[in-house]
Amino acid sequence: MKIIHAIIGMVIIVVGLTFLSTTIEEASVRNVMLKIYGSILVFMGTFYLKKIAKFGKQIV
Repeated sequence: MKIIHAIIGMVIIVVGLTFLSTTIEEASVRNVMLKIYGSILVFMGTFYLKKIAKFGKQIV
């Protein structure tokens, strides 16, 4: 299960980074909204990896 949760968290982060890197010509409001959505998704992905997948500090 830990691997599945890690993959889900990484996919969320990749989608967020895609939103952050996307720009649309002639639509400044839409660009700002994409940046906000991307930031939120990256934050949610890192939170998911840290809390749910327990991918933070690991003791071996």
